[in-house]
Amino acid sequence: MSTIRGFIAASLDSYIADRDGGIGWLTPFDDVDYDYAGFIAGIGTVVMGRGTFDAVAGFEGGWPYAGKRGIVVTSTPLPDAPPGVEAWHAGVPALIAHLRAQDGGNAWVVGGGGLQAAFIAADALDRLDLFVIPVLLGSGVPLFPPEATPSRRLALEGTESYANGMVRLRYALS
Repeated sequence: MSTIRGFIAASLDSYIADRDGGIGWLTPFDDVDYDYAGFIAGIGTVVMGRGTFDAVAGFEGGWPYAGKRGIVVTSTPLPDAPPGVEAWHAGVPALIAHLRAQDGGNAWVVGGGGLQAAFIAADALDRLDLFVIPVLLGSGVPLFPPEATPSRRLALEGTESYANGMVRLRYALS
């Protein structure tokens, strides 16, 4: 059975993108070794919503998840999707069952807090690594949309702090 993971960065005031949807404010923290390579090596499937897919597909350098299976939760077709990327139209509960049944490594719910919130609400996100970035954006795309997740406690499994002020919080969701 696959583990379903969240691995996401947010500003200190809980935004994952600025008011224009940009993530350029993360660039000054690119030089930090936060073990992304180790994390992504254990991931077999990346799952994202359509907005995240469109943003990632527009990154310079091409599709960053080459060699990983990609599932995009969307109601519309994906013309020119990278190899191994498919549209998912059957809803989140069916996707969770599909991911749990696969034997191809862990799954990562990439990007948008809305999709991660849907997995949390369904009790399907097993682990969450949250990187708190020492930046106040003031507004933007919230980590989790208001009222999208049910009230629940998380079990803190570990923390790391970095010289640049960034903090990593590792949670288990039970």
